[in-house]
Amino acid sequence: MKRNSMNRVGVGLISLIIALALTVAPAVGGEIDEIKAQIKSLMERLEALEAREKKMKADMMAAQEAAQKKAVATGDFPGSWKMPGSNTSVSFSGYVKLDAIYDFDKDFGDSFFGYDYGGGASGIPLDGEKTQQKSSLHARQTRLRFDSLTPTKMGGLKTRIETDFYYNAGSPLRLRHAYASLGPMLAGQTWTILGDENTYADTVDFEGPVGVVAQRFSQLRYTSSMGKNLTAQVALEDPGAPTILMAGGNTSSQDRLPNFLAALRLKTSWGAINLSGLLGQVRYEEGAVEENLAISALHVGANVGLGKDTRLWGTFNVGQGGLGNYMIGAPAAAILGANDELEALDSMGGFVGLTHNWSSAWSSGVYYGWVESDFEDPAAFPDLSQSLRTLHANIWWSPAPKTRVGAELIQGWRETNDGRKGDATRLQLGFQYSF
Repeated sequence: MKRNSMNRVGVGLISLIIALALTVAPAVGGEIDEIKAQIKSLMERLEALEAREKKMKADMMAAQEAAQKKAVATGDFPGSWKMPGSNTSVSFSGYVKLDAIYDFDKDFGDSFFGYDYGGGASGIPLDGEKTQQKSSLHARQTRLRFDSLTPTKMGGLKTRIETDFYYNAGSPLRLRHAYASLGPMLAGQTWTILGDENTYADTVDFEGPVGVVAQRFSQLRYTSSMGKNLTAQVALEDPGAPTILMAGGNTSSQDRLPNFLAALRLKTSWGAINLSGLLGQVRYEEGAVEENLAISALHVGANVGLGKDTRLWGTFNVGQGGLGNYMIGAPAAAILGANDELEALDSMGGFVGLTHNWSSAWSSGVYYGWVESDFEDPAAFPDLSQSLRTLHANIWWSPAPKTRVGAELIQGWRETNDGRKGDATRLQLGFQYSF
């Protein structure tokens, strides 16, 4: 430090002056003692200055460390930190996942059962059709999430933005969640209230079994507490352009009004139960034809603990056109008949599952899903699936914190409206690291 250098120079000069004085002009004994006393006083003052300088330097470093700690202070929810100069807590999280897939009968893409609003819901080859094995690896389920929490006079203002790369071979980001909530109100895109995250299957396959309700829509939602464990919700959700089937395999997507949904949710120490319903409208307008049709759906779901390490899961869904955009494996919302009248397409489905934790590192699960669709004129749509089934059996291993490795065998069956049947098998491995 510059001051240290000056101090050393000062000491050297003083020493030199004293030496010269003793050599050139010897003094009497009393004068020498006085000079020695002055030298001692000067040395003590220099040592005091150096000690004060060291203390100032230590205090400065402590102040800098305190400022840094203040800038990244712990936030108000787990895993968060405070933004510098703000009372807003933020967190950045997500996971990296690699999926290794082997299809024994046909390449189904990223997920064994995807959403197919044309009514097919599955590419399972039928008996007699050509089959072909296919292996693939991808990391498109990789997910990024940003959360924030800002205290206000009305309560905590929460936001979430979440993306992944799914269903996009070129890997552009796909928006999963983008919403804000303040008190009982939520606005943005997130999970529909027709389903419930507390009753969702934990599969290596991204979508899970058929019969699952797990879709996200833009919505305006109100949530009210009705006791310690019971909540009620109502929401207006974007209908997502419900599909209308027409003879000859043509489809049309039209809507006019948002869907209205309501739900009751009970969550306790032994598990969870949820009950929800949907009312909506499908509209078809083409030339002189103008048709409106009311659609509806009902969902019941639950998970129950069977002892400390075993849990039973299950859902049941039934709808008159209302499950078309919500349930995996459901057909379209409506059919435009030969007489140019809209008819709701009835369907029902669900899944049942059993999971068990063998240890802190090992767990397994088995899930059976099903969907039944009622086409009033099956002959008009012979290739569409009247019945779908899937079975997922998996095992998970956590070799380290925030790390999961899963292996899953998937078997699917379908039957078309004209009675043809088929089945397919997939083996999938998943390697996931969360942060």
